[in-house]
Amino acid sequence: MKRFPAQAIFLTTIAVLSLGACGDEPVSNTAVSSAREESSAGTPSTSPGKPTAPISIDYQVLGKPIVGLPVAINIEVRASQDLGPVNVQYSIDDTSSLLFQEGQVQRLENMEFAELASQQLAVVPQREGRLYVNISAEVPTPGGSMIKSMAIPIQVGSAPSQPQINGELIEGPDGETVISMPAQQN
Repeated sequence: MKRFPAQAIFLTTIAVLSLGACGDEPVSNTAVSSAREESSAGTPSTSPGKPTAPISIDYQVLGKPIVGLPVAINIEVRASQDLGPVNVQYSIDDTSSLLFQEGQVQRLENMEFAELASQQLAVVPQREGRLYVNISAEVPTPGGSMIKSMAIPIQVGSAPSQPQINGELIEGPDGETVISMPAQQN
């Protein structure tokens, strides 16, 4: 019989109790059956899990991004149902890599979806590589305000677009390729 140290048992107990306390509100059967009905009707279905904002954000980077020159990004925000006004915010996490073009509006408040059908964002890359500009859209719903966020990737120059893989690619028992990152003991 193998014995487990008291510390391992304590940490396992804390983890199990924490997971039990993190649960979301239970999903009603009507939400699950409604999602099934939508998918059988040929329209996109929603996940019966965590609710998401009933909007979609599409983008298109125009031209070839070059360091120091503005690059335009067409952005379209659409609703899957009739909603009230929407607030949209653009942000950049790393201002040493990417800047907004001078005069670029970074927040749009109380916009109608028709006004967001064709927005253009202009940013100026400061280095080569994969850069990101973030967009968040907040909409009122019957259940309260909901936000949908995404990061728009911009590939500048010839720097590698793929991140380096930490670990080793191996094939798992079910045939799926996974990254093995074994723990190292100091």
